[in-house]
Amino acid sequence: MTEKKPLREQRANHSYGQPPATKRQHGGNAEHIRRQEPALEPVKLQRVVTTPEADPSMAWNTFAQRQEQQRRSRSLPQKSYVGGPVAARTYAQTGVRASSGRMRAIQRSQQAELSPIPTRSGRREFRKGFLWRLLSLFAVAIVVVLAINFAFTNNAFRIEQVNVVGTRNNVLVQNIQRMGMQGQNIFLVNVGGLTAHVNAYPVVASSSISKDWPNRLTVTVVERVPALLWQTARGTYSVDNQGVVIAPISETAGAARLMTVVDTRNGGKGQMLSPGMHLSQAEIDFAVDVFNHLPNVAGIATFKLRYDATLAGGTYVVESSNGWLAYLGSAHDVNPLDNRLTELQQIVSLAQQQQLALATIDLRYGLHPIYTLKS
Repeated sequence: MTEKKPLREQRANHSYGQPPATKRQHGGNAEHIRRQEPALEPVKLQRVVTTPEADPSMAWNTFAQRQEQQRRSRSLPQKSYVGGPVAARTYAQTGVRASSGRMRAIQRSQQAELSPIPTRSGRREFRKGFLWRLLSLFAVAIVVVLAINFAFTNNAFRIEQVNVVGTRNNVLVQNIQRMGMQGQNIFLVNVGGLTAHVNAYPVVASSSISKDWPNRLTVTVVERVPALLWQTARGTYSVDNQGVVIAPISETAGAARLMTVVDTRNGGKGQMLSPGMHLSQAEIDFAVDVFNHLPNVAGIATFKLRYDATLAGGTYVVESSNGWLAYLGSAHDVNPLDNRLTELQQIVSLAQQQQLALATIDLRYGLHPIYTLKS
């Protein structure tokens, strides 16, 4: 490890002055000098450099030495103070006579005890504001409890009237009004449960219940619209386009305008039906399409439509007033219904032109219909 050699501090001073005059310049008489004064020549200044005796690096070495001394002093272990024996304070020092052991506590003078300690005004304001807030919360809680008690127990909020709108079915209106809504508190009535109860009626498609303050309810009902009649040996029921059995024909408004499907399964007895049951929606849509398109396509206005589940998993059969039967198939056949009805119309036209007595027309085989004649 090399040591830095202290150098002498040096300083450089620069000064500019005229060069010293030579003897030739100072020679001659004064008169000659005066003659030369008007003709001024440019003065050339010469740079004079002087080297100081001190070395400028000495200042840095002095700073480094001080830092090294501080590091050494910090690295030395600190000396702990070791005091002499503890001596009790004297009467002259404390003004109180000391007992054996610990020194007595200095008693306050009577004048100091009588002087009250002033209470800060901020504490008083804080306590006052806190008490007011506590009293306000207590008063608000009492008012809320009284209001709730009044709302839940007063007779003014007990349901006295239930209005049913959206239907003219008197049986349905009476059933809804007898569900036990009257007498209940309008705040505590279970609107969701009552709505589900109303929707459980087969004749109801959807419903909603609204509160008319202070003591009335309004039930809005959307009834199911019958699409056709489904006839069995056990009875005839109205069915909507979703396949839901609505009600018997005796309880169906406008049943005379509906077309009828005769169910001949189970030996002609048909399926056991009851309001609320679900039939196949696809089969219901197929039957409705037959009733709507058969008179327009084939020109057959008077006919009966039967449903026989024993033939190829379910087949609709058109029974004409002329006595022939046309097997249309089901809603799941690949051949569209319009194609089948067009084939039926062509076969009927051909029979009329040739004066043929048709017995059966089978349209369940796609583009290869089959018909038979009466013997």
